[in-house]
Amino acid sequence: MLSFRVPPEEAARAKECADYIGVALSELYREALRRHINAILAERDAEIYEKMPLTEDELALSAVQYWLPAEDWSDWIEWLDAKG
Repeated sequence: MLSFRVPPEEAARAKECADYIGVALSELYREALRRHINAILAERDAEIYEKMPLTEDELALSAVQYWLPAEDWSDWIEWLDAKG
């Protein structure tokens, strides 16, 4: 449970917005908080990636996404053997 104060004007605008889109005010605040936290964490993840980019080993499976359907893995194993 979170509780915080907002200026009356902001509370009125939030209530108006929640009514307009047909959601409860608490749902509007939850969604806004979730989106804001995700944006902050995405920035942090980008900074971490810039400092420590993925290695070639970590990227090895990314090539597999283009081989759909992937029932036959022999090509993939040969590709990995050729890289190593």
